[in-house]
Amino acid sequence: MITVPYVVDQSVRGKRFYGRTAQLKQLLEGPRNWIWLLGIRRAGKTSLLGQLRYLTMTSPERGYLPIIWDFQGCEGLEDLRAALGAAMLDADDRLRELDIDLGEIETEDLWVTLGRLRRKLRFHDLRLLLLCDNADDLITLNREQPVLMQKLHRALQSRVDIRSVLASGVAFRDLTKPYGDSPPFLQGFAPPLFLGALGDEEARDLIRQAHLPPEEQPQFDDATIKLLHQRSGNLPYSIQLICRRYLEIGDVDEACRQLATDRTASSSFKADFEMLSEIERHILQSIAERSAASSVSLQRDLNQDLNSFSSALYQLEHLGLIRRSHEGQLVLASDLHRPWLEVLGGAESWPPAVREIPAASDATLTMQAPLEKLDGRYELLQEIGAGASGIVYKAYDEVLQVKIAVKILRSELSREDEALERFRQEVILWRDISHPNVLRVYHLGEDGGRLYITMQLVEGPTLAQRISERAPFPESEILALGSKLTQALEAAHARNVLHRDIKPQNILVFEEEPFLTDFGLARLIGKPGITRTGLFRGTPYYSSPEQASLKPLDERSDLYSLGVVLYEMAAGCRPFQAATAESILEMHRTEQPLNPSEPRAASGREPLSGGLARVILRCLAKSPQERFQTAGELRTALEALGSG
Repeated sequence: MITVPYVVDQSVRGKRFYGRTAQLKQLLEGPRNWIWLLGIRRAGKTSLLGQLRYLTMTSPERGYLPIIWDFQGCEGLEDLRAALGAAMLDADDRLRELDIDLGEIETEDLWVTLGRLRRKLRFHDLRLLLLCDNADDLITLNREQPVLMQKLHRALQSRVDIRSVLASGVAFRDLTKPYGDSPPFLQGFAPPLFLGALGDEEARDLIRQAHLPPEEQPQFDDATIKLLHQRSGNLPYSIQLICRRYLEIGDVDEACRQLATDRTASSSFKADFEMLSEIERHILQSIAERSAASSVSLQRDLNQDLNSFSSALYQLEHLGLIRRSHEGQLVLASDLHRPWLEVLGGAESWPPAVREIPAASDATLTMQAPLEKLDGRYELLQEIGAGASGIVYKAYDEVLQVKIAVKILRSELSREDEALERFRQEVILWRDISHPNVLRVYHLGEDGGRLYITMQLVEGPTLAQRISERAPFPESEILALGSKLTQALEAAHARNVLHRDIKPQNILVFEEEPFLTDFGLARLIGKPGITRTGLFRGTPYYSSPEQASLKPLDERSDLYSLGVVLYEMAAGCRPFQAATAESILEMHRTEQPLNPSEPRAASGREPLSGGLARVILRCLAKSPQERFQTAGELRTALEALGSG
C-alpha cells in the first residue's frame, strides 16, 4: 500500500494545503477589512494563516504584504512589540525587495512602527495584511490591561490600508462582551468567519491527496471514500487521523475504534468542550446519548428558550461539531467525538487517557496514563516546556525504570535540512560535555519520522522564572549560581564547544543547583557553523557585541552573555531595554550599561559590593580583549569574592 503523508499536528501551506476555498476568498477579497477567524483546536487556523501568507507572497499582484503576528505568550506592550518585530524580521526578504529597511521602521512605539510600515507599503501600492495567530492569549491582557487592548483594537482597524485577521479558539468569544467601561474588543470583527467542516469536494480531495501525482495517491474505492466522509464529518483533523490509521490497518471502523482513545486528540477535544457554553455542552451530550435528535425534542428536553437554543445550535454547527443528517436530524459531525463525549459527565468520569496528569511522585509515576509511548519504550507523561525547536516532556523510561525528559523536534521543522542538522549537532556537541551543572543528554532517536532527544530530568523552575519572582538576588546566591555556571562553561569550552545562547530560560535550577541546557545553537570553537552567513541567531537581550555584529565568536562571547545573566540576577533587570530587536542589538554594540548597583538600590535591596559590580561590568566590556579571557578566570574572580 502507498504511504501517503497525511499531515497531523503541524501547519501546512502550498500544495499540502487542502480546501477552505470560500474562507480564503472572503479573507482576501471580501468586503470586510477586519475579520475574526474562529475554530476549535486543530481546525487548521495556523495553516490557513500560513496559506494566506503563501498566496500573497507568491502572488504580489494581489496587493498585500503579509505579516504573521503571533500573540502567543503576549502579556504586555513589550511582548506585543517583540512579537511584531519577529514578524517583520520573518518578512525581511520581501521588505528588502521593496527597498524597505527595517531599521527605518522599528521604533520603541509599537503604534508608530505600524504606521511607518503602512506608509512605506502604501508608497508601493500595497496593503498590510496582519495575520494575528493565537489571539486567545489576549484574553488575560483584555482583563488586566483594557487600555492597551483598546489601543490594539484601534491599530488593527484604524486604516483602509490594513486588513486584519484574528485567529482564535472558542474561549475568545468572551471578548464580544464589554469589559467594565471598555467596549468589546471584537467590536467590528464580529460576526466570526467560522472554520468548521470542509465541503464534500474539498474533503474528497484531502482524502484522495489530490495534489499528489496520481501514482502516489492512495487507491481508495468510492465506498471507502464515502465511509471516510461519514466517520470524519469532513473535519480536516479527523480526516487525516482516520486516513493515516486506515492505511496502517486497512479497516475504517477499526481505525475509528483505535482513535477513540488517542490521548492527544481526546485531550484537545476535552479542552474545547470545556470552553463551550453550558447549553452547548448539554446539546452535544444529548446528541451523543441519542445518536440522532430533532431540534424540537432537544429544545423541549433541555428546557431552553428558543433564542438561546437556536444560537447554540448555530455555533455548534458552524464550528463543525454537529451536522444535519439527510433526514434533518441533528447528529455528531465526527464518529471520533462520541466516545469522548460519553465520559464527559464530570471531571471524575473523564478517563485517565485524557484526564489532566497531576504532578508525579516516584511511587506513582508508572501508574499515570501516558500521553503516548515513544519508540515502544518512553512513556510521555506531561508537557513541561516548549521552545522554537521542540517540545519537552516528562517521561518514563520503561527499560531503565527512571524518570527522564524527552525533547521532540517540532514537526514543522522535520523537513528542513538546517533544522535537522542543528538538532543532530545539539546532541553530538552536548553529549560530549560531562559536568554536574550541564544537563546530561542520553540518546538521539527517531520514531515515526519524529526526531527526539532523551535527557536528564530536572524538576525545577528556569532561572528566568526565579528572576521574575525574586530578583534582585542576595549577593551570596549570585556568587554561588554564577560560580557553578562558569564551571559548566569551563567544561563546554574545554571540549571546544560554544553555547551561543546563554540566557535564564536555558538554565534550570533545582535545590540551588543550576543546570545549563539547550545547546541548540552550539558549535565548535573555530569551526564554521551551519547557520547561513549574515543571519543572526541567538536571543537579542543576551547577545554579545560581536554576535550582534555577525562577527566570528569565541569563548568570550559566552562570557558576555553570562555577564548579562549575572547583571539581571543582581539588578533585577536587563542591562539594555528597548522596543525592537534591532535597537537592543545596537545597544549591545555601542552603549555602556549602568552599574548594576543603581537599579538594585532602587529596588530597596541590600547594596551590591563593588567587587561583584566590577566583575559583572568586565564581563560586559564591548571589546572581547577587555573581558575575562576564559571561564576559569571568571570563576576564580567569583570564588574570591565568595571567600572574601
